[in-house]
Amino acid sequence: MKKIIFLLFIGFSLNGYAQFNQAWRGKKCAVVITYDDAINEHLDNALPVLDSLGLKATFYITAFSASMQTRLNEWKNLTTKGYELGNHTLYHPCMGGAGREWVSKDYDLDNYSVKRMVDETRMTNLFLQSLDGKTKRTFAFTCGDMKIGDSSFINGMKNDFVAARAVRNEMHKINEVDLYNVDCYVVNNHSFEQMKEWVDKSVQTNSLLVILFHGVGGGNGLNVSIDNHRKILSYIKQQEKDILIAPMIEVAEHIKLWQVNDKVAKAQQQATQADYENMLVQLNITSTRPGPSGNPSAPNAANSDEAKATQYTSLPDPLVLENGKKVTNAKTWWNKRRPEIAEDFNKEIYGRVPKNTPKVNWEVTSTIDTVIGGIAAVTKNLLGHVDNSLYPQLKVDIQLSLTTPKNNNKAVPVIMEFGFLFPPGFRLPPPPAGTLVQKSWQEQVIEKGWAFAVIVPASYQADNGAGLTQGIIGLCNKGQTRKPDDWGTLRAWAWGASRAIDYFETDATVDAKKIAIEGLSRYGKAALVTMAFEPRIAVGCIGSSGAGGAKILRRIYGEQVENLASSGEYHWFAGNFIKYAVNPLTQNDLPVDAHELVALCAPRPVFISSGSPNVEGKWVDAKGMFLGGAYAGPVYTLLGKKDLGTTAYPDEQTLLDSGDIAFRQHNGGHTIGPNWPYFLQFASRYFTP
Repeated sequence: MKKIIFLLFIGFSLNGYAQFNQAWRGKKCAVVITYDDAINEHLDNALPVLDSLGLKATFYITAFSASMQTRLNEWKNLTTKGYELGNHTLYHPCMGGAGREWVSKDYDLDNYSVKRMVDETRMTNLFLQSLDGKTKRTFAFTCGDMKIGDSSFINGMKNDFVAARAVRNEMHKINEVDLYNVDCYVVNNHSFEQMKEWVDKSVQTNSLLVILFHGVGGGNGLNVSIDNHRKILSYIKQQEKDILIAPMIEVAEHIKLWQVNDKVAKAQQQATQADYENMLVQLNITSTRPGPSGNPSAPNAANSDEAKATQYTSLPDPLVLENGKKVTNAKTWWNKRRPEIAEDFNKEIYGRVPKNTPKVNWEVTSTIDTVIGGIAAVTKNLLGHVDNSLYPQLKVDIQLSLTTPKNNNKAVPVIMEFGFLFPPGFRLPPPPAGTLVQKSWQEQVIEKGWAFAVIVPASYQADNGAGLTQGIIGLCNKGQTRKPDDWGTLRAWAWGASRAIDYFETDATVDAKKIAIEGLSRYGKAALVTMAFEPRIAVGCIGSSGAGGAKILRRIYGEQVENLASSGEYHWFAGNFIKYAVNPLTQNDLPVDAHELVALCAPRPVFISSGSPNVEGKWVDAKGMFLGGAYAGPVYTLLGKKDLGTTAYPDEQTLLDSGDIAFRQHNGGHTIGPNWPYFLQFASRYFTP
């Protein structure tokens, strides 16, 4: 489970939205249990087994069945237990003829019009709504018949139903499911072993299995024995950890959302690839070197052998001017050397912010009294409306929230986090069993009497290449593609944080001179870039930022320049950065490296956080991040501050905080969590009056 949490974050940059759009909510397949025709045996024989196992099924109701007429309240009671009442028409009409002599003339579809079928089906929906109060429902074709004459009657009712179940004894993967022709396996005196094969196949092929029961211990010629029915339901229940088991309506809505998200993701990937190829053309690049894999088991796995990591012979010296002269005083640093380093980062790595970015008008959309860890607090939700008068075709808003202690009559420090925006319904995996539960970072901040803010970077600049003609970057470029030295997403996210600080300077509840920035993973990169270029940031907490953040890029360990320059991550950077993944250039040709990005934060304090390589993984390169802080030390010393105090990589859980650069590698995964108390203690040295 620990590894899953780590792979979640690195995988998002590699595979985009697909990591969050899990086919079966993290399980191997889905099984839907259905019963047709609303007969007494469903209530008497099937329902007790379902109840005893805690399984939820769909009962496709023929509204005028004999059982519905005599046991209506019992059928209505199913809705209170979480079962779905599906629509199986009013009178169960089917195509008659040879082999179906049991179909009466009155309910032979040959004698129906499409209008009659639609009217009766909608009447059944109203009847079922009177029982369960629900307007969303699924449908099951009677006898599997889908047409009246040559006309498919379901087409005119697609807005009436989320899905329609057919009869074809097939199963499909989630991307292959036709929601208005959902296949099922019809039970017709099958043995437990035969039905078990269906379930096993769905698990093995990651498919949707819909099982259709009619008679259960009698009641219909298409029957299953009571014993085999119980056995197969028990077997499905035993596989619950691998199988999504739910009524048809729930599974169908999941499939519908998945398919929409998949379509969006594929379109996004195509647009990203087109933008990437456009940048390659601008740079006269025909191919790039592939990066290593983040999967330790892959043939091309990233290096995790420290003996192979230091293949460079030197790093750029932050205290040597481009003309070769040493920087020996603070004035030269501020006036000459620091601008040189900033220019190299602007041109070759992160890109240039336009000289005249639009103004932002902040609106408080709501103010909510809340309680954080037992302490009364007030949350303001804000939108930063970006002036789009020069290009009205794009609308950009910055999402921000600010939470302050309620019973406080003075301005307080604020910790601002770059916050992830997960898809609806997404939940991170729970921590491993036995994990010590600690207070949230928000509780810890509020307990200190400080405020916290969460800015959502994806609200004003999407985390993909397709979004580069949208958001604040697209707005500034009037919807056109970037030039090679234009800003990338990391600089854009940093720009948004600066605009949040503009707001803080107008809010009397916070002390705008005591602002800390914090972020994890890609947002750890963004937090460091923000602090490097935004002088109003007082303290930084840089969490597992890896390559593109605090990690020395010249180290051959974990993620590499080639990964960052790929179509999955290039949007974080200037287009020019891609050149360093193209022969003959390599990471050793970069004019600057991560220690100089940390040096741009000097003399302000920076806390670098990492997880354990055995839990978080080695992709982010904890030692590389440590060295990014250590090698920035000479600049801090020049400016009268204290460095890390060592260049020797410390043991796990060793806190280095005696200087103005701090480092700690906790024993957890891809999170800042265990390091929050240490960071807040570190920040207190600078925020305490």
